[in-house]
Amino acid sequence: MKMNFVGRHMKVFEVIKEMAEKKLSKFDKFFHDDAEMEVTFSMPKNAEKVEITIYTEGTTFRAEEISDTFANAIDRAIDSLERQIRKNKTRLERRLRSGAFDDGIFETGEDIEEEPEFIIREKA
Repeated sequence: MKMNFVGRHMKVFEVIKEMAEKKLSKFDKFFHDDAEMEVTFSMPKNAEKVEITIYTEGTTFRAEEISDTFANAIDRAIDSLERQIRKNKTRLERRLRSGAFDDGIFETGEDIEEEPEFIIREKA
């Protein structure tokens, strides 16, 4: 996964980058190599803010956290992203499950002839 680090109105030091890379490396198991991650650091009003955005195959995951240190903000953002990824994964599995639509439910043994319904609209 490609990681981009951006600092808004500040310089991002190597120590912060290395810490963020180490903590964010756990997302490599979820995504292919073509995924991109953008991590933005900023310091609004005596706090430290981290924004993490992951772009992959038409899907975007984003988390934004403000805390007293960058490490705490990154940890909270990682928890939020993990929840989003897990939710998306289970939703896709449920939708694409092979046995989601069993044909046996609709078989009753009776032949039912359906007449086509025509809806005629009249303007009053």
